[in-house]
Amino acid sequence: MGKRKRKSTPIPKTQTRSPWARLLVPGVLALAVVAGVSAWFIFQKGGPQVVAAQYRGGPRLAVDKELIDFGAVRFEKFVRASFRLRNVGDKPLRLPAYPPVDAVEGC
Repeated sequence: MGKRKRKSTPIPKTQTRSPWARLLVPGVLALAVVAGVSAWFIFQKGGPQVVAAQYRGGPRLAVDKELIDFGAVRFEKFVRASFRLRNVGDKPLRLPAYPPVDAVEGC
């Protein structure tokens, strides 16, 4: 007996993606990152040093932090804060050797 030929069923062709479809997700992510960075630079709040750096007519003290918040601190627990002071005026700034310090209860 002779060999019998089988009818072959056609294999469906897979759709090929266009190059644009492959770049869609990375392109959208890159656009979101660029928009976020742009918004950050546009809406960035200028610090006190930026405003004070233009001062003319005497000494001017600028502080790098406006607020130090430790949240809830247990009694008798030590906390430490540091900040930088800078003279941004056009004349020398003189501070007393022992300036008066007020400790406010309940802060």
